[in-house]
Amino acid sequence: MIKMFSKMKLFILLLLVGVVLYFAGTILPKYVNQYILPVYMFLSAIFLLFFDKSSNQPVVIKRFKVIFSLLIIVLSVYIIFPSKTSAAEWSAYSESAYNSSKANNEKMIIDFYADWCIPCKELDKVTFSNPKVKEKLREFSTYKVDMTETMNERTESLRNKFNIAVMPTVILINSKGEEVQRLTGFVGADEFLKIINSIK
Repeated sequence: MIKMFSKMKLFILLLLVGVVLYFAGTILPKYVNQYILPVYMFLSAIFLLFFDKSSNQPVVIKRFKVIFSLLIIVLSVYIIFPSKTSAAEWSAYSESAYNSSKANNEKMIIDFYADWCIPCKELDKVTFSNPKVKEKLREFSTYKVDMTETMNERTESLRNKFNIAVMPTVILINSKGEEVQRLTGFVGADEFLKIINSIK
């Protein structure tokens, strides 16, 4: 067991650095944290595949390393490059737009996201880009709230106003101005469509 752990020290070290970069994204400039984690993931996977010789024995560790590295490469490319299918159109959140939608009895969807949030990107690329979802969203006033900069007065004000704990958080509001459901984390297109179809 100790010998196996020793073989995986580099893998564990790379993983820990990745975790640090993930959380560091909350304080890094937006244009930096958009790419730093996926680029790090890609380069780390390439290093493990082609340059790391320390974890090639036993065979089970080598197989795990190869499979894991290939998955990381696919995931990092998926994050870096935009989807060919465009996501639904969203408006930037503002108090005046939000209050106007409430006054006009409009159904609303408010998406709280951050550039360092991988499930947020997955929502955009998979769920919000789905043709059926995009068509249904036309019935709603849709707002995106950028929560990337955590040490920001506006961000903290909105976090407190809507009681946001994690990203992504998607708040669904009916025509009466009532919050009817709150989604956290990734939700697939079929499930999301089923949920918004029930909002009146």
